[in-house]
Amino acid sequence: MTHTSREYAEALFALAQEEGRTAEYAAGLETVKHALEQDAGFLNLLSSPAIPREARMEALSKAFEGAVPTSMLLLMRMMIFRGHARSLPAMIESYGELARENRGESVARVMSAVPLTAEEQEALREKLEKRFGRRMILECQVDPALLGGVRVETEGRVMDGTLRARLQEIKEVMDS
Repeated sequence: MTHTSREYAEALFALAQEEGRTAEYAAGLETVKHALEQDAGFLNLLSSPAIPREARMEALSKAFEGAVPTSMLLLMRMMIFRGHARSLPAMIESYGELARENRGESVARVMSAVPLTAEEQEALREKLEKRFGRRMILECQVDPALLGGVRVETEGRVMDGTLRARLQEIKEVMDS
């Protein structure tokens, strides 16, 4: 995530708060995110210096006018004008982080060797909420490279309870 994308997200979030429309802006950004994920060429079109700027602006307007708040569309047009279209996905992610922070929430990315059951996820969520003192949203993924255990990344911290990490700890103890 770049500093530029964070600045755009902060400006958009401040505007959304001022208007009392943070949820509406979040929904609009989800619409943009979905469009960018569905058609990777669309971001290439928006960021290509070979395509005239006005054509890129028109493509953006056609895609999102009426589907997202006008202020958001204007911000995205400004990003294209300034050559920052490639920062759109990171800006969307930053906006989500700002919204979660504002609600007192954090995201924990959980990687495990096998899918966690609902009970395991709830127990993990409760432990993380107790440790960090805020509501946690779990993003669980199965990582076939893991032999066993769980790895959690949240708030710039990594808690590695994987089998590989435990074996490494044992190796270090035996080597010392």
